[in-house]
This record gives sequence, C-alpha cells and structure tokens, in this order.
Amino acid sequence: MTDDNLQQASDWTRNYRTQNPSGIKGHSLPAATLQAILDQPTCVGVRAYYGLDDTGAPKLVLVGYDADNNDILSGTTSAARGVADEEAASLSSASTSSAQIATDLPPCPPNCSTENPLNS
Repeated sequence: MTDDNLQQASDWTRNYRTQNPSGIKGHSLPAATLQAILDQPTCVGVRAYYGLDDTGAPKLVLVGYDADNNDILSGTTSAARGVADEEAASLSSASTSSAQIATDLPPCPPNCSTENPLNS
C-alpha cells in the first residue's frame, strides 16, 4: 500500500463517518471465514454486498464468485458454467452444496482497532 492509497482510504472512511457519526464504522473478517469462501471449487474472489438487518443496522455479506463473475450460491449451477458436461454435475453439486456465505461479521464498534487514519 502506498501513502496515496492510505490517504484515499482515510478520506473515504472519514467522509462516511462524517455522514454517519453514530453508525458502524466497519466489520471484522476472520481469516478462517475468508479462507472458507476462497477454498470453494471455482472461486476466484470474494464479493461484498451491503445490507440492513431488521433493526436497520448495516451488515456486510460476503460471497465467493467464479471466473464468469457469478456468485457461488447454494442451489445454483453458476459455479459449473464453462466446464464440460460430464464434469458440471459433480462440480456443481460439490461446490454449491457447501457454498460459503459470510453474514455474521463482527461490527466496529465494538470490535474496533485502536485509533488510526481509517477509523478516527
């Protein structure tokens, strides 16, 4: 990370905090959770969705995506697109039956870092 990246990230998070002074500043993502998503067959990255729970609290939802830029979800065959037909059935059932979606990520506050340019 360059100093420019840190400055931009600091500006963006400060803008958010200014508009949401009592809001959640971020979410913690345990390494094991991220690794479980990335370890799925065909997973090439992680996509983050923003959501709100029933009380209006912001939530972060993470899901793996495949080389076709499709989310890897249970009950879908998006993870099997682009493979030979004989491989598709086994890959689809293997990858989608155990699709990993992270929804219960600890928020900041209370799980915050010490004060730094990104959170203060």
